[in-house]
Amino acid sequence: MSVSRNHSIGTMSSEERCHFLPLGHLYGMLLVNILSTVVGTIGNVLVIGTVRTNFALQIISNFWLVSMAVADLFVTAIGQPLFVIYLGLQLVGECNIVVSQIFRLIANMSCSASVLHLCLISIDRCLVILRPHDFRKIRTRKRFRIALVIAWILPVMYGVLRLTVTKSATSLFTVIAVALCFLIIIICYTLIILKVRKQGSATLNRVRSSTGRPVASEHMVERRVTVTIAIVVVIFTVCWFPLLYLRSAFAEENFGVAYNWARTLAMSNSSMNPWIYCFRIAEFREAYNRLMRCQWKPACRGGAGGEPKEATTGTHSSDLETTTNSGPCAV
Repeated sequence: MSVSRNHSIGTMSSEERCHFLPLGHLYGMLLVNILSTVVGTIGNVLVIGTVRTNFALQIISNFWLVSMAVADLFVTAIGQPLFVIYLGLQLVGECNIVVSQIFRLIANMSCSASVLHLCLISIDRCLVILRPHDFRKIRTRKRFRIALVIAWILPVMYGVLRLTVTKSATSLFTVIAVALCFLIIIICYTLIILKVRKQGSATLNRVRSSTGRPVASEHMVERRVTVTIAIVVVIFTVCWFPLLYLRSAFAEENFGVAYNWARTLAMSNSSMNPWIYCFRIAEFREAYNRLMRCQWKPACRGGAGGEPKEATTGTHSSDLETTTNSGPCAV
């Protein structure tokens, strides 16, 4: 339904900008986006606050999770509320170009940052598992900072280009870029599973003895690794495939009921990431409880000497979470 109603701000030359949605779909999208905003904002704030107030968790692997949580927080705390406002205005017959453009900029920038972080986290986890003895020589803090800058500069550039370049060109680029990230995620997690199965109980015994934790059965660890990786891949696919399909098959028609449901689903992935990547890690769960009970000060003191465990012990359970603690939690 593209019948014009009220154009509150700006000249609406594009049919996409004035494409009003049926009321039933409007209410459905409003509900999903509001729920995703609440759940995602709480989850991502917890991730950021937990690492910020727990010195023992301040390692590179978790810094990636914090950076992704910031990207996801842009989606759930800014992008989706703007989308809710845009949809809400349609209920009273308004199509606000300013809100639409700001939403598109924030959503494209933060969603692309989130996807890129998922890809980089999979590479980080793969490096930790495949090169357990020398990964710190490869993954230095300097290289981490460079990668982190790239992980934010590229999404900002993409967000601007999405508003200034033709949709057909940027839609094709989106499909290729996300498909490449998806392929990297699949390859990295496949290598992780193969490595866990290859090392078997010998690796588990060595890691458990160094951390002082009981040895888990090889079968249980493999099962938990596989299950969490399956969760990651399935949720990523379900959330992003509809949008990628529509942007590739209908590059010039990024509007309508199907497209808005697809990008609602893609944005909702940002509210799921904290639950997948952090809430299954034992250290994070314990830190969440302390944080919510306002008992975070003791946690801030960290390990011996006041240094992060990564610097003092050379091994941290979150780094090897995929094969040691709760199985695949840090995947």
